[in-house]
Amino acid sequence: MIYGDALDRCLDCKVEASDRAKTVAGSAFMRERRIVLNAALFKPGREKDRNATFLHECAHIIANLHKRRDCGHGIGWRGVMETLGEPADRCHSIRYLSPKAHAIVTWQCRGCGQEYHFVRRPRRRPENCWCAKCGPRQGQLALHWEAAPPPRPAKPGRKRSRRARS
Repeated sequence: MIYGDALDRCLDCKVEASDRAKTVAGSAFMRERRIVLNAALFKPGREKDRNATFLHECAHIIANLHKRRDCGHGIGWRGVMETLGEPADRCHSIRYLSPKAHAIVTWQCRGCGQEYHFVRRPRRRPENCWCAKCGPRQGQLALHWEAAPPPRPAKPGRKRSRRARS
């Protein structure tokens, strides 16, 4: 087999689930021989997405070990994906991992209505930004939707004491 040694070393990889990931399906870390998958992929009924993501990340590890450099989504990675019998898709289109599904802020173009979804609060104001399609003259953005901020968790180990009043 053409990837023999790299494939053997890939089989020693540690696979983890991440609760922190919102829109990222998976990540591969070659030096640590570690693959991290989004925890949402482990829910029942999502086996096809999980398997495709796992093979995608395995292809990164195998290609990088075989070429002894970071291949990204280049020819080396595409060759491994072809060998694995998977389409060489660079980005996923998993609905439940989309920015729209996890958006806390959505801006909308006043010209064409295009929505821009943000998983984190943008640093800029919408009035200082414009639509990529309409441009700065016609496509000024406006706040379309904003989620209520999540409640701040209490700091562990600190209790407020009540002072005795006399």
